[in-house]
Amino acid sequence: MASEFSRQGRQGLALAGLIGSAWLLSLVISLTLPLNQISPLLLGSVILIRAFLQTGLFIVAHDAMHNSLVPEAPRLNRLIGRTCLFLYAGLSYRLCCKNHHRHHQAPESSQDPDYQPSTSDSIVSWYMHFLGNYLGWKQLLNLAGFWFVLFNLTRQYQPDQGLQLVLFCVLPLFLSSCQLFLVGTWMPHRRGVSSQPGVTSRSLALNPVLSFAACYHFGYHCEHHNSPSTPWFQLPLLRDHHLS
Repeated sequence: MASEFSRQGRQGLALAGLIGSAWLLSLVISLTLPLNQISPLLLGSVILIRAFLQTGLFIVAHDAMHNSLVPEAPRLNRLIGRTCLFLYAGLSYRLCCKNHHRHHQAPESSQDPDYQPSTSDSIVSWYMHFLGNYLGWKQLLNLAGFWFVLFNLTRQYQPDQGLQLVLFCVLPLFLSSCQLFLVGTWMPHRRGVSSQPGVTSRSLALNPVLSFAACYHFGYHCEHHNSPSTPWFQLPLLRDHHLS
């Protein structure tokens, strides 16, 4: 079946599988770590790795929303997208698709759900506005239910399982949401960044290694808006072509 996919599709599936497998493995390992026997440095490293892989789930789902994960298989795109968004934060694939396509159709306007339409430049109010368009009671129930299942599956092995969940599930999700908001929304779309008329997104001036570490090249935002069908791992090539 893989032979029926294009090179982009095969790469997209391989990277999605790698990110998903690493996320699952890191979840299992982190929830079984003896907290009283590990150093603060290792603890912090595991939290940051979990946050980065959590962001990876959303990036894979983001490509699925643009049908660029596996272009030849829309149903597979949707299945992977739904799964990644549920694991990410219990999010609705339908709602995320609707809001994200509205963002692309009218960026930095009152119709853009990711944009802060008020005159306030407060990053906190913008962040809360951003979250409010994606998190509702259904998503919060999904998330709470998923964490409850994890708690019950692992509490017999870890006496401090509540703390483990906070450190390796709740905190990484919060850090990931901040990463996606800062690199993928606030920095590319904040006011006063560019004086060029008609410019509705800016790219961060990062080399590919830092761009990947920052948010899976989500900071190459102008390139993404100009070519939404380009998957995340091809954005550096698109940026090189744009700059040349």
